[in-house]
Amino acid sequence: MKNMDRLSNVLFGGYDKVDTLQYIDLLTTRIYELETVLENKKNAKAYAMPLPVPKPNIKSTALGGFDKNDVDSYVSELLTKINELIVKIGEEP
Repeated sequence: MKNMDRLSNVLFGGYDKVDTLQYIDLLTTRIYELETVLENKKNAKAYAMPLPVPKPNIKSTALGGFDKNDVDSYVSELLTKINELIVKIGEEP
């Protein structure tokens, strides 16, 4: 999985850095929440599924942002991890 520190900067275009970091933070928080749900389910503890991840609202910028390909790739990996956790939660007894 690509690390956040490997998101390249571009001089022209790209995604707004603040929007990007906020969305990545939301996704990583959701992964943590789902991991906690899975652990609680395995241990027969009470749990509540977190809210679904909203569609991203990452604006493009004219000058200086994160490389769109890097961000799209990283976000895709995070969303894949979220979906895998949801499937695991559904499959666990």
